[in-house]
Amino acid sequence: MMSRCVLISLTMALAALGMTGCDQVNTLLNKQQANGKAIGAACRESGRGLEDCYKRNGRVAKADIFGGWREMNEYMISKKMEIVPPPPDNCGPGNAHDDATETPKSDASAASAAAKAHDG
Repeated sequence: MMSRCVLISLTMALAALGMTGCDQVNTLLNKQQANGKAIGAACRESGRGLEDCYKRNGRVAKADIFGGWREMNEYMISKKMEIVPPPPDNCGPGNAHDDATETPKSDASAASAAAKAHDG
């Protein structure tokens, strides 16, 4: 009789341990879904189309991106919000080309460069 009680206790402990693993899997899946929805919402707020958003985020489920995009679209329509344009794609150190940092050429050096190009 004692072994039967031990077997039942052991079975219940294993079942409880298995349920804990399910919670962790569900948490991970919900986190991925929430990330996809956030990406979709950000794409909509910045005025990006769904196809562009899908291309930029190939590892994220399209259904999650669409869900976030659609929710943000409904929210923006109801609140009459304007699109917030995204920063340029090439921003960051070393990637951006800033004309203000270039040293301006004097008129004389520009004219001599043009004359050399014309002569050569």
